[in-house]
Amino acid sequence: MNDLSFKRQPVFCTRDALTLICVCCCLLTISGCEQASEQKVIPESSTVADQPQKETSLPRASQQVSQTVVSDRVEGQQVSVLLEVPHQRVKPGTSFPLTVKFEIAPLWEIRALDEQPANVATQLKLELSEVFQTQDDWQAPPPGRSLSSDSHPVYSGQVEFKKMIQVSKDAPPGEYKISSQVQYQACDEFRCLSPTKVKLKLTVRIE
Repeated sequence: MNDLSFKRQPVFCTRDALTLICVCCCLLTISGCEQASEQKVIPESSTVADQPQKETSLPRASQQVSQTVVSDRVEGQQVSVLLEVPHQRVKPGTSFPLTVKFEIAPLWEIRALDEQPANVATQLKLELSEVFQTQDDWQAPPPGRSLSSDSHPVYSGQVEFKKMIQVSKDAPPGEYKISSQVQYQACDEFRCLSPTKVKLKLTVRIE
């Protein structure tokens, strides 16, 4: 009997060891699965979700306009005015055209130059340095007829007025201002707005 019990004892110990190993493996497997599942979850308060988007600021419209052009243009306005020269740099003894452009919204109009009464007529007045002289009068397109009952002369759509500017032969180098004061009254078929005065300035450099 002693021999049989001695032989069975190793078998009993081997089974317990295998059972213990299997239990440990199962626990390790379950623990690993729980850790793996926890790592895949990204909380809503994560720094990735809250990262602010960078905004790229665009340059203002005034910064995009060439120095040879200045305008009072406003979105939705009935009339806008633009003052323009072809080149910012000029030489003594030369001449260049100065242009005043009107952009008039559809169904709106402005009165012709020097119409009566004067306080509602379109007027263009230049303020020049002594190194500049004007040549002749404003070159203006022929006006049309108003939609109102009296059919007075008016401009509509896009209109350009030009005047030649002469640079003195002895003009010293430097930067000089050119200003244009513009007056107009915008009207449609049924009403007129208050007269508007605009002053536009350009800088021209004499080399």
